Amino acid sequence: GAVLSFSCRDSCQAWCRIINVSESHSPFVTPMEGTGNETNWSISMPSGSKYHLYIGLALAIGSSIFIGSSFILKKKGLLKLADRGVTRAGQGGYSYLKEWLWWAGLLS
Repeated sequence: GAVLSFSCRDSCQAWCRIINVSESHSPFVTPMEGTGNETNWSISMPSGSKYHLYIGLALAIGSSIFIGSSFILKKKGLLKLADRGVTRAGQGGYSYLKEWLWWAGLLS
C-alpha cells in the first residue's frame, strides 16, 4: 500500500492510504514531486464544481419542501373530509377525489 497526501486550495491537508493500486488513470489526480516513501498528489477539480455543490444542495432542500408540503396538503384534505363524516377511502369511499385540498397536495 501507499500513503498519499492531498493538499487542498484552502491550505488543508488530507491523508489517504491506498492498497493494491498499480497506476492512476484519473484525469483529476496528477503526481507531483515526492520525497522518500511519500508521494504528493495534486487534485484538480473542474471549474464550476463548487457551484455544483450549491445547486445540488438547493435541489435537495427544495424537493424536501415540496414533498413535505404535498403530504401536509393531502393530509389536511383527508382530515377535512373526516370532520364532515364521509366514508373513508379505506372503507370504500372516494369522496377525497372531490376535495380540492387533496388535489392541491397531489399535484404539488
